[in-house]
Amino acid sequence: MSQWLVLSARGLCGGLFVMVFALIGELVTPKQFAGVFSAAPAVALAGMSLTLLFQGGPQVTESALGMIAGSVAMVAYCASAVPLVTRLGAVGGTIAALGVWAVVAAAGRALIAVAG
Repeated sequence: MSQWLVLSARGLCGGLFVMVFALIGELVTPKQFAGVFSAAPAVALAGMSLTLLFQGGPQVTESALGMIAGSVAMVAYCASAVPLVTRLGAVGGTIAALGVWAVVAAAGRALIAVAG
């Protein structure tokens, strides 16, 4: 299948999912929960849908595991960023928090490789 066709389908599907999630975000009350329905889940679902369509189930499993590992790493980054920025300042704390993210993401990738 043409690479341009796949990219076009990903763009259209991603845009459609973003639009649907934006509408859900507008309907949700209280508005503090609207961020849960931001673009990231929509783009992830669009990407996984097209991966399933064009490449099959095993690739979707691999993508989903990667998204889970990335999410855990992002939670670790967020949990460490505030105390690190408070202690080390903006630049130092951000760099240290990125280090936390990198270590957790690498550990997640290693666990996925061992399990697979």
